[in-house]
Amino acid sequence: MRPALRPASHSAVVGYRVVRSLPGRPARRLTLPTGLVSIVIAVPHPAHDGSTPPPAPPLLSGVRTKAAITVSAGPATGIEVMLKPTAGYSLLGSSLHELVDRHIELLEPAMIDTDRLTMTLGQLDCWNDRFMLLDRLLSERIAAGPPASPGVVRAVLAVRHGGGRRSVAELAAESQQSPRHLERLFKEQVGVSPKTYAQITRFRHALRLIRTGLSHADAAARAGFHDQAHLHRDFKSMTGRTPRQFMEFTRAEDFR
Repeated sequence: MRPALRPASHSAVVGYRVVRSLPGRPARRLTLPTGLVSIVIAVPHPAHDGSTPPPAPPLLSGVRTKAAITVSAGPATGIEVMLKPTAGYSLLGSSLHELVDRHIELLEPAMIDTDRLTMTLGQLDCWNDRFMLLDRLLSERIAAGPPASPGVVRAVLAVRHGGGRRSVAELAAESQQSPRHLERLFKEQVGVSPKTYAQITRFRHALRLIRTGLSHADAAARAGFHDQAHLHRDFKSMTGRTPRQFMEFTRAEDFR
């Protein structure tokens, strides 16, 4: 797996990743909470005998609150599309709450004929052409789905831009809704509560700071945690490990 190759043209799409596993070498992948919704779409390639195996259906994953390790046997190639959660709600056309830490096959009406989509991706030679096709397709489907509440969209941006420091009361006041109503809409259109979404955002911020070499105490302070113990509790909740244990674990494992 490689980092995101480029920013997508459609504002709902945060980025793309190419996901590969090689023959005889299953790919082990660590998925962390990001606050995003993702779709993995297979890109089929002809087998040695010239035949093209039937494509696997696209998989849509909801917002994650806990880390997970997946293993995929090779050979396989796919594209992971990372979406803002509110765009995932419009694409799916139904509540995201049941998709938290889960994934489903993405079928009609959320996508066009999936067999045709994956075969078309396989016939294109250029990754940018594949991304442009997905940009166009996703923008059309998201626009055709139920729109997310403007208040939820603003609250998601406020949480992300504020590094997870904004309170539910502040978010509700800015969106001119009661905290209870905002929380109900948030769970429907994001999947989790505003408080949990803020926790995920702080975790991601702290992880980035720790990876730059900042001490855990300084990372906790700069990411908006009450103290280092608060940081450790959230890391344990989301990864099953303290920050130090998590960094040692990821250095020792072969993730791709």
